[in-house]
Amino acid sequence: MTTGTGTDAVTVTRIGQVADHPASLAWSVHDALLAVGCLDGTVSVLEGSDLRAAPPIHPLGVADAQWHPRLPLLAVGGLDGVVRLWDAEHGEVLGEASAKGWCAQVSWSPNEREVAAAVGKTVLRLDTSGAEVHRHGDHDATVACLAWTPDGRSLAAGMNGGIWWYQDGPEPWKTFEYAGALLTVAVSPSGRWIASGNHDNSIHCWRLWTEEELFMSGYEQKIQQIAWTRDSRYLAVGNPGEVTVWDFSGKGPRGSKPTQFSGHVRRIVALAYQPGSSLLMSAGAEGRLCLWDPRAKRRLVSTTQFDAEIATAVWSRSGDRVAVALVDGTIAVVELPAVWRPGNRSRR
Repeated sequence: MTTGTGTDAVTVTRIGQVADHPASLAWSVHDALLAVGCLDGTVSVLEGSDLRAAPPIHPLGVADAQWHPRLPLLAVGGLDGVVRLWDAEHGEVLGEASAKGWCAQVSWSPNEREVAAAVGKTVLRLDTSGAEVHRHGDHDATVACLAWTPDGRSLAAGMNGGIWWYQDGPEPWKTFEYAGALLTVAVSPSGRWIASGNHDNSIHCWRLWTEEELFMSGYEQKIQQIAWTRDSRYLAVGNPGEVTVWDFSGKGPRGSKPTQFSGHVRRIVALAYQPGSSLLMSAGAEGRLCLWDPRAKRRLVSTTQFDAEIATAVWSRSGDRVAVALVDGTIAVVELPAVWRPGNRSRR
């Protein structure tokens, strides 16, 4: 792997090697542990470069694994339709639930009380003890994506046909219909908007709670990566070869054109804003990791080129580094210089 150019050089460190294609990466509280879920069904839990005891294997592969925001609890969803809650401190499974189909995503609620999992046409919800608290089923389509409102009271389930909204009961309390398949959804941190990336090469946005709609089309391929800034002003969208950023300030993006960042030649496999800032990370399947700063004169501030295709990448919770998983099983950490860390006001 090689480090590319930029305003300030990053430091790249290889910390581990897993046996199969990595499907997910997640940092635990205080960035103490890094969980790597793989398609061979294993979850490797790294403490630095040391491998710790790991959750049980999912025979058909791991789809997603996410840490609790504050506790050493790891929720793991498998392609076997099983969702488990694993206690890293004691090395034991607290509970599990399952449904027919594969798990597409697991997501912890912002209020830290439960985790939701999209499994086939069902949404499973477990509390921190591992007990199942809700099961939302009987959907007409496979649930592809999940998103919580910032207060953790409402859960959005996206699928072919739109978004189904749930709160405390088993039945949806609201639906947003859409004549197409949703692949990813994200609620703005302000709670005003929900955006979806769709199979028909478009972005669809609904304003909560007026249900005003916006539609952005013309992308080359289906949209699987979207991300909001912390202040909800900007929505970034990943598409093959470029990132587009829409401005939601004032009257919103209706009738405007997005800012375009061109730094990739293949599809974007990860896209996220740095916690606490507007620095944007994008990872391309060609093996290139880019850091963008819309405020800087030179917007592409750093690039790192790896020797293999990137499978996925994720910011640390502190925002001072990015974990990168390559398709050959290499796990690396890209550490930012002090000038690009959250809270630093000396950025050029």
